Amino acid sequence: MDRPFGVDDVLGGPTPWTVMVRRGLARRCPRCAGDHLFVTRYRLKDRCPTCGYRFEREPGFFLGSWFINFMVVEAVHFVLVMGFIVWKSGHPEAGLLAPIGVGVATGIALPIIVYPWAQTVWAAIDLAMTPLELAEIIDAADAADAAEADAAGPGPGAPEPPADAPPETPPDAAGAPP
Repeated sequence: MDRPFGVDDVLGGPTPWTVMVRRGLARRCPRCAGDHLFVTRYRLKDRCPTCGYRFEREPGFFLGSWFINFMVVEAVHFVLVMGFIVWKSGHPEAGLLAPIGVGVATGIALPIIVYPWAQTVWAAIDLAMTPLELAEIIDAADAADAAEADAAGPGPGAPEPPADAPPETPPDAAGAPP
Protein backbone atom coordinates (compact mmCIF):
# COMPACT_ATOMS: atom_id res chain seq x y z
CA MET A 1 0.00 0.00 0.00
CA ASP A 2 1.42 3.41 -0.92
CA ARG A 3 0.19 5.25 2.15
CA PRO A 4 -1.03 4.06 5.54
CA PHE A 5 -4.56 4.69 6.68
CA GLY A 6 -5.15 6.32 9.98
CA VAL A 7 -7.08 8.95 11.87
CA ASP A 8 -6.83 11.45 9.01
CA ASP A 9 -8.90 9.14 6.80
CA VAL A 10 -11.75 9.41 9.29
CA LEU A 11 -11.38 12.94 10.62
CA GLY A 12 -9.76 14.68 7.65
CA GLY A 13 -11.83 16.57 5.16
CA PRO A 14 -13.02 14.86 2.01
CA THR A 15 -11.08 15.11 -1.21
CA PRO A 16 -12.54 17.86 -3.43
CA TRP A 17 -14.97 16.50 -6.00
CA THR A 18 -13.03 18.14 -8.86
CA VAL A 19 -9.95 16.11 -7.89
CA MET A 20 -12.01 12.90 -7.70
CA VAL A 21 -13.58 13.50 -11.14
CA ARG A 22 -10.15 14.26 -12.64
CA ARG A 23 -8.91 10.98 -11.20
CA GLY A 24 -11.92 9.23 -12.73
CA LEU A 25 -11.20 10.78 -16.12
CA ALA A 26 -7.67 9.40 -15.84
CA ARG A 27 -9.15 5.93 -15.09
CA ARG A 28 -7.72 5.99 -11.57
CA CYS A 29 -9.23 5.38 -8.16
CA PRO A 30 -11.16 8.48 -7.05
CA ARG A 31 -10.08 7.93 -3.44
CA CYS A 32 -6.31 7.38 -3.71
CA ALA A 33 -5.47 7.83 -7.43
CA GLY A 34 -4.37 4.17 -7.56
CA ASP A 35 -3.95 2.52 -10.95
CA HIS A 36 -4.65 -0.92 -12.47
CA LEU A 37 -8.37 -0.85 -11.65
CA PHE A 38 -9.60 -3.00 -14.53
CA VAL A 39 -9.69 -6.79 -14.89
CA THR A 40 -10.44 -6.36 -18.60
CA ARG A 41 -11.01 -3.19 -20.60
CA TYR A 42 -14.69 -3.11 -19.62
CA ARG A 43 -14.71 -4.86 -16.23
CA LEU A 44 -13.68 -2.91 -13.17
CA LYS A 45 -12.15 -4.81 -10.25
CA ASP A 46 -14.27 -5.14 -7.11
CA ARG A 47 -11.81 -3.02 -5.10
CA CYS A 48 -8.97 -0.62 -5.70
CA PRO A 49 -5.74 -2.62 -5.42
CA THR A 50 -4.04 0.32 -3.67
CA CYS A 51 -6.51 1.51 -1.02
CA GLY A 52 -9.15 -1.25 -0.95
CA TYR A 53 -12.05 1.08 -1.85
CA ARG A 54 -15.06 -1.00 -2.95
CA PHE A 55 -16.37 0.42 -6.22
CA GLU A 56 -19.79 -1.23 -6.22
CA ARG A 57 -21.11 0.09 -2.91
CA GLU A 58 -24.72 -0.99 -3.48
CA PRO A 59 -26.72 -3.15 -5.92
CA GLY A 60 -27.25 -1.46 -9.27
CA PHE A 61 -24.34 0.88 -8.65
CA PHE A 62 -23.08 0.95 -12.23
CA LEU A 63 -26.37 2.12 -13.69
CA GLY A 64 -24.87 5.55 -13.11
CA SER A 65 -21.95 4.73 -15.39
CA TRP A 66 -24.37 3.61 -18.09
CA PHE A 67 -26.18 6.92 -17.71
CA ILE A 68 -22.92 8.89 -18.00
CA ASN A 69 -22.06 6.88 -21.09
CA PHE A 70 -25.48 7.69 -22.56
CA MET A 71 -25.11 11.41 -21.75
CA VAL A 72 -21.74 11.57 -23.51
CA VAL A 73 -23.11 9.90 -26.64
CA GLU A 74 -26.18 12.15 -26.67
CA ALA A 75 -24.05 15.28 -26.19
CA VAL A 76 -21.85 14.28 -29.14
CA HIS A 77 -24.94 13.57 -31.26
CA PHE A 78 -26.43 16.93 -30.29
CA VAL A 79 -23.27 18.73 -31.43
CA LEU A 80 -23.21 16.71 -34.65
CA VAL A 81 -26.87 17.46 -35.40
CA MET A 82 -26.43 21.18 -34.72
CA GLY A 83 -23.33 21.22 -36.91
CA PHE A 84 -25.20 19.40 -39.65
CA ILE A 85 -28.08 21.90 -39.49
CA VAL A 86 -25.68 24.81 -39.86
CA TRP A 87 -23.82 23.06 -42.67
CA LYS A 88 -27.05 22.01 -44.44
CA SER A 89 -28.34 25.60 -44.42
CA GLY A 90 -25.37 26.56 -46.60
CA HIS A 91 -25.61 23.43 -48.80
CA PRO A 92 -29.32 22.64 -49.31
CA GLU A 93 -28.59 20.22 -52.17
CA ALA A 94 -26.42 17.94 -50.01
CA GLY A 95 -27.65 14.43 -49.25
CA LEU A 96 -28.35 12.77 -45.93
CA LEU A 97 -26.43 9.52 -46.39
CA ALA A 98 -23.10 10.73 -44.94
CA PRO A 99 -24.59 12.42 -41.85
CA ILE A 100 -26.74 9.37 -41.11
CA GLY A 101 -23.67 7.13 -41.48
CA VAL A 102 -21.70 9.34 -39.08
CA GLY A 103 -24.58 9.26 -36.58
CA VAL A 104 -24.87 5.47 -36.72
CA ALA A 105 -21.09 5.01 -36.47
CA THR A 106 -20.80 7.29 -33.44
CA GLY A 107 -23.90 5.72 -31.88
CA ILE A 108 -22.25 2.29 -32.05
CA ALA A 109 -18.55 3.08 -31.49
CA LEU A 110 -18.69 5.87 -28.91
CA PRO A 111 -20.41 3.91 -26.10
CA ILE A 112 -17.91 1.09 -26.53
CA ILE A 113 -14.97 3.48 -26.40
CA VAL A 114 -16.21 5.67 -23.52
CA TYR A 115 -17.54 3.01 -21.10
CA PRO A 116 -14.31 2.44 -19.07
CA TRP A 117 -14.04 6.16 -18.36
CA ALA A 118 -17.74 6.31 -17.50
CA GLN A 119 -17.22 3.64 -14.83
CA THR A 120 -14.40 5.45 -13.05
CA VAL A 121 -16.06 8.86 -13.39
CA TRP A 122 -19.24 7.45 -11.89
CA ALA A 123 -17.26 5.95 -9.01
CA ALA A 124 -15.80 9.43 -8.42
CA ILE A 125 -19.20 11.15 -8.55
CA ASP A 126 -20.69 8.59 -6.20
CA LEU A 127 -17.81 8.97 -3.74
CA ALA A 128 -18.18 12.76 -3.88
CA MET A 129 -21.95 12.54 -3.25
CA THR A 130 -21.72 9.84 -0.58
CA PRO A 131 -18.45 9.97 1.39
CA LEU A 132 -17.22 6.76 2.96
CA GLU A 133 -18.56 5.85 6.38
CA LEU A 134 -16.27 4.60 9.12
CA ALA A 135 -17.17 0.95 8.48
CA GLU A 136 -16.33 1.36 4.78
CA ILE A 137 -12.99 2.99 5.60
CA ILE A 138 -12.09 0.13 7.93
CA ASP A 139 -13.26 -2.45 5.37
CA ALA A 140 -11.14 -0.77 2.67
CA ALA A 141 -8.06 -0.68 4.90
CA ASP A 142 -8.52 -4.34 5.83
CA ALA A 143 -8.92 -5.31 2.15
CA ALA A 144 -5.82 -3.33 1.17
CA ASP A 145 -3.82 -4.97 3.97
CA ALA A 146 -5.03 -8.43 2.89
CA ALA A 147 -4.14 -7.71 -0.75
CA GLU A 148 -0.71 -6.50 0.31
CA ALA A 149 -0.16 -9.65 2.39
CA ASP A 150 -1.23 -11.85 -0.54
CA ALA A 151 1.15 -10.03 -2.86
CA ALA A 152 4.03 -10.50 -0.41
CA GLY A 153 3.58 -14.27 -0.51
CA PRO A 154 3.76 -16.74 2.37
CA GLY A 155 5.48 -15.48 5.47
CA PRO A 156 8.60 -16.93 7.04
CA GLY A 157 6.54 -19.21 9.30
CA ALA A 158 4.65 -20.87 6.42
CA PRO A 159 5.15 -24.66 6.28
CA GLU A 160 7.03 -26.06 3.32
CA PRO A 161 6.07 -29.36 1.67
CA PRO A 162 8.30 -32.31 2.56
CA ALA A 163 11.20 -32.89 0.18
CA ASP A 164 10.21 -36.54 -0.50
CA ALA A 165 6.53 -35.72 -1.22
CA PRO A 166 5.44 -36.29 -4.84
CA PRO A 167 4.23 -33.20 -6.70
CA GLU A 168 0.48 -32.69 -6.65
CA THR A 169 -1.20 -33.33 -9.97
CA PRO A 170 -4.69 -32.12 -10.68
CA PRO A 171 -7.27 -34.82 -11.39
CA ASP A 172 -8.44 -35.42 -14.94
CA ALA A 173 -11.34 -33.22 -16.06
CA ALA A 174 -13.65 -36.25 -16.19
CA GLY A 175 -12.43 -37.44 -12.78
CA ALA A 176 -11.09 -40.73 -14.15
CA PRO A 177 -7.45 -41.76 -13.87
CA PRO A 178 -5.40 -41.22 -17.03
